[in-house]
Amino acid sequence: MNDQGTREDAELRRAWAAANAADAAERGRQARPQAPADRDENASAAPFWAAVLAVLLVPVAVLFGSLAPMAADSCGPDHCSRGLDNTLAMVQYCLFGTMIGTPVLLLASWLLPRRVRFATLRKCLAWSALFPPAVVILLTFGL
Repeated sequence: MNDQGTREDAELRRAWAAANAADAAERGRQARPQAPADRDENASAAPFWAAVLAVLLVPVAVLFGSLAPMAADSCGPDHCSRGLDNTLAMVQYCLFGTMIGTPVLLLASWLLPRRVRFATLRKCLAWSALFPPAVVILLTFGL
């Protein structure tokens, strides 16, 4: 009896293994091919949205930054406060950063390889491209 129970157990185990093997083979045939494990499928999301926001922010920053020196018209070039002069200098530096840095950072974020290991760097480059125009706009609001 013990020998019969052992044979039945062995047969059940083989039947269970065969059924699982058939199910695994069926799932393998139905599965569609996947991208390589290190490919980032959402690689263009951050550069795209940063570029869209840059298209909106850069013209406003250039306009405000170009008109910012008019804030010193009332006091003349020699009689303005040091704080106003410092703010205007910072606006001009950030305007230069807007014209040079923003396109370079966006281009770099688009050109990075589409791998998962570059995902954080790609996002940092894309979103940091928006800092110079945002700073120009915020500084001109404070004049």
